[in-house]
Amino acid sequence: MKQIYYVLLLFTSMLWAGNFVAGKFLIGHASFLTLTSIRWMIAVLFLLPFVWIKEKRLFPPKKSLFLLFLMGMTGVDLFNIFMFLALERTSADNVGLISALNPIAIAITSFFILKEKMSLRQVIGMVLSFLGVLVVISQGDWQRILNFSFNTGDLFMLAAVGAWGLYSVVGKKVMNQVTPFMSTLWAGIFGVLTLLPFNLFTFKVTNPYVSFWLATGYVSIGATVLGMVFWNLGVQKIGGTTSGMFLNFNPIFTAIFAYVLLNEHFSFVQMIGTLFVIIGVYIFTLKSNSKQAEKDKEINISA
Repeated sequence: MKQIYYVLLLFTSMLWAGNFVAGKFLIGHASFLTLTSIRWMIAVLFLLPFVWIKEKRLFPPKKSLFLLFLMGMTGVDLFNIFMFLALERTSADNVGLISALNPIAIAITSFFILKEKMSLRQVIGMVLSFLGVLVVISQGDWQRILNFSFNTGDLFMLAAVGAWGLYSVVGKKVMNQVTPFMSTLWAGIFGVLTLLPFNLFTFKVTNPYVSFWLATGYVSIGATVLGMVFWNLGVQKIGGTTSGMFLNFNPIFTAIFAYVLLNEHFSFVQMIGTLFVIIGVYIFTLKSNSKQAEKDKEINISA
């Protein structure tokens, strides 16, 4: 049954793979605050009738409101603001490289807040998958990794990674009370409501051509509505740490899209890196034959 959620998370990674590319294009038309507001206003409008039809109600339980507010602040406001600020100040390659830290950030945050632990097998799978991501991004040229230097944009992306780790952990807790659809809707509502006061008098879009609205539709409905619902569903069913492992596929799908759509080269070394990611994720998600043996091997990752 878990395989269904693995497929949804893989599809989520594919949807998010084009997010940085579309975001890099959109920042030439509006501020990071305006882009975040537009993205989530469209997403909320799309989700309202869907949630009503599916759940026959729009309002969540009162006890979940604070956690949903935190989801809006971390996953809608802070993550998107930091991501757009990063894209304004650094390359898409650097953003992609730093985003590969997402699974580790989720695992560490889950450990400290939810007390989730990882087995030795899972740590090996995470390390192997992360190495595969580095191979794909560097295209086998390790000098690209060694020559990496931080700028303000990279620091903003690190902040975005931290915000996403918090969002995932809060989402895991709140989805004991509400569905992934309801949580995505209200995270969006709270995110927009807290962001608009800061953007009300500077809300402006420059040259909103057809290409702008196509890219906006993609990031709003594809990457936001579908991606966030599938992500929240995965977090609810299999946990934030395991779901986070599937984020390692983001740079792989990005490289594949660049190969198919932009005729960019996808090398044999990158294929090897992709294989490492797949093997690493498989090892991480592999069900142990002995629960007690797995429990005995749990290690403390706080160090």
